[in-house]
Amino acid sequence: MKHSLVGGLTVAVALSVFGAPIPSYAQSAVDGEVSQHTQPESLQTSPEILGHTPSDSDEPDLFPSPSALPTQATAANSTAPPPAARGELESGLATILPHALDNRSAATIYLRSIPVVTLIGGDWAAASGTKSVADTAAAPSPAADPVARASALVARLSELAATSDPAEIVARWDGPSRTYVVSWAEEDLITVNSRTILPDTTRNEAEDTLQMANRLRRLLGNAPALAAIEGMPVPAAPQRVGIVTSTLTGMASWYGPGFHGRRSASGEVFNQNALTAAHRTLPFGTQVRVTNLNTGQQVVVRINDRGPFGHGRIIDLSAAAASSIGLMASGVGRVQLEVLSAP
Repeated sequence: MKHSLVGGLTVAVALSVFGAPIPSYAQSAVDGEVSQHTQPESLQTSPEILGHTPSDSDEPDLFPSPSALPTQATAANSTAPPPAARGELESGLATILPHALDNRSAATIYLRSIPVVTLIGGDWAAASGTKSVADTAAAPSPAADPVARASALVARLSELAATSDPAEIVARWDGPSRTYVVSWAEEDLITVNSRTILPDTTRNEAEDTLQMANRLRRLLGNAPALAAIEGMPVPAAPQRVGIVTSTLTGMASWYGPGFHGRRSASGEVFNQNALTAAHRTLPFGTQVRVTNLNTGQQVVVRINDRGPFGHGRIIDLSAAAASSIGLMASGVGRVQLEVLSAP
């Protein structure tokens, strides 16, 4: 089924200072905050990460329709970043809305007035030319400019819409990078991570990726909705765990790429793909059940390292453990720890 979007997706870039009402829990995702474990500051960034089937009644109302936004005349004094080069999708189909998101520049792509993906950049004041922290701040590179990134994505969608079937849009799990990805005809288009999010995020990375893919499939070609993520790993056999001996609630963070392959405090080589964690005092080998209080997802980890040393954190999860409870995109999250006795 070839869709008729041949010729061009006209991209309207709406200029306004619009703080899109992303739920508060998206702030951590925007900040990309991760563990302050013993990791050097230069490495303290989240690695890039990318079913519910949306129906017409599911279309989010957290974002206003672009047609209801202020005109360019009323936004003349806006501090929004300047529009990037404009690609083309069929007239009126695609709109790129620059806006501020938790003091960062951002751009949300709308298709047929439905928000599909939000791309996040750097400091909003710096991107808009407003003097803030340092007058000498360098201008953001095209790779970091969310409007430029959005324009490039829309331009590519236009090209694919002219030659490919929207039914080839899929949501998949990329095992080597441990990320969720939206692909079209085997080309990776969107990787869900701290700088690329679903505008009305569900706080579940797999769910968000599936919704992104299904919105693109429906809006670009009315293709049937997907029911699952491709390539999801088969759940491991249930772990044998003991009884709960103590419980604690607090903030969890995670660490991975900067420490993968290095020696942990226990002497064991750290493997970011194993279900392990760092704790300041629990004996090495202790099993702890960690529950993400935002999603209810759980994982049992084994303590094999010391940390975290960031203020207010009670446990530092491996990348695999954080991913299994939906904590990678937000970087930090409120959790419950249940210390388990030996099985």
